[in-house]
Amino acid sequence: MQLVPNRIPPERLIMSMDAQESPSVEDGSDSPFVLKEAGVMSGNGRWVFIGAIVGAMLLSIGGIIFSRHGQKEGDRFGFPTFIKARTHSLAEPGSAEPPAPIVIQLSADMVRVSAIALGHPRLAVINGKTVAEGDSVTLQAPNASVALILRVVRIGDGSIDLSDGKKMFSAQLTIPSPPRPKTN
Repeated sequence: MQLVPNRIPPERLIMSMDAQESPSVEDGSDSPFVLKEAGVMSGNGRWVFIGAIVGAMLLSIGGIIFSRHGQKEGDRFGFPTFIKARTHSLAEPGSAEPPAPIVIQLSADMVRVSAIALGHPRLAVINGKTVAEGDSVTLQAPNASVALILRVVRIGDGSIDLSDGKKMFSAQLTIPSPPRPKTN
């Protein structure tokens, strides 16, 4: 059995008072553990970079596979193309005569203006729908299967000017009277 002498310094209340200066690493120490400056590609930075590269490669490969699959299936993923078409006349096939014009009589009960706001933009409520100047209003005639489309030309104080493209119409603001209480 061999006794090893105790070389631990006795406990003191303030250890920083006796602290000796440690030799700097740059002094040519023989220690194999020397800290170098941290670079961009050291520690977690290297793994973040590798993860970004792998993610970009996977996205590129997925895009190539998706586009090749779409080409092989005959562009199944394409969006449909809509073509605007308008008829200028309605006639039965084989007849040379133009059909009779459809006439809709505009009446005051078809257009109900219930509110007008003269701010910016000017707004109005026509048949329960909020419209601004330049908007279209679709009116359904009570006895016809055809709808009448009018454009709001001007919203003024108490009235609205509407047009069908040829004629101007004016509609007045109607304020419904409050219901009267029932008396017994």
